[in-house]
Amino acid sequence: MEVLAERGYRDASMLEVARRASASKETLYAWFGDKRGLFEAVICRNAESVQAVLARHLVGDARIEVALTDFGRALVDLLLGESAVAINRAAISEARSDPSLAEILARSGRESTLPDFLLFLERQRERGALSLDSPSEAAEDFLGLLLGDTQTRRLLGLLPAPKKAQREARARRAARNFLRLYGA
Repeated sequence: MEVLAERGYRDASMLEVARRASASKETLYAWFGDKRGLFEAVICRNAESVQAVLARHLVGDARIEVALTDFGRALVDLLLGESAVAINRAAISEARSDPSLAEILARSGRESTLPDFLLFLERQRERGALSLDSPSEAAEDFLGLLLGDTQTRRLLGLLPAPKKAQREARARRAARNFLRLYGA
């Protein structure tokens, strides 16, 4: 991850990764096949940790505003953190020459996490806490309220990682505004 963050995908080398991991280049090739395989493993590992963290916030009987705030905070922490920024930058930089990296990122990230959030929204609608026609449109709205263009500006290097208080305020504001739109 350090090599990816420092050098980007194109300039990252298996030799540099092996050196920093105190492993042999041959071991990396045996485990991952090539740099693309290593990158895919990094994406999958990051996605698994994201899913585990986010899923914790979508279960239970917490008040909906608390659950949305907790979920939003966790999502902001993960999406605006250094690992996610490095992975996204790498996928974006190679999108033209190797679109499979972006596809892996989408499949392992958003496409595997979003269904849990949609189920949460559906359950909240069934409980009478939300009034919405389309959980997927509501999910898009929540993500827009939560992230705005902050993730894009982070990817461009125009913003530093937000401080804890900023992440908390962003999550609270998104939950509050989402409930203004969709609260029953």
